[in-house]
Amino acid sequence: MNRHVIRLGAAWEPPTAAGGGGSAWVRRFGRPSGLQAGDRVLLVWERAAVMHDVPAGTLNGTPLPGNAAGASRWEHDVTALLRDRNELRLEVPRPEPVCETAAPHGRADLPAAWGSLALVIVTG
Repeated sequence: MNRHVIRLGAAWEPPTAAGGGGSAWVRRFGRPSGLQAGDRVLLVWERAAVMHDVPAGTLNGTPLPGNAAGASRWEHDVTALLRDRNELRLEVPRPEPVCETAAPHGRADLPAAWGSLALVIVTG
């Protein structure tokens, strides 16, 4: 099996004071190109040492399952949930200050304390 990783660390729309102070971090992305029948797309979260649980979230409005507390890696097959344009929403798992450091275009990196998120395309 071949794996292709698409990192989702940058270009998040963070909760901001200007945006009403909502708690969701939002990442929009297109459907990965070149998917063939039988290919799978996994959403993979590798937690940082300070995080205990996967943040609650949705992909295109569909709730994503959680994982057992303390697991260092979580993955979920999201192939059936993908559309041409996608919206991934992650809820802040504990009170955090709103982001005041977003780039001028309103995007920011996902907080490093959350670990990393990626789409992993599995072929073959």
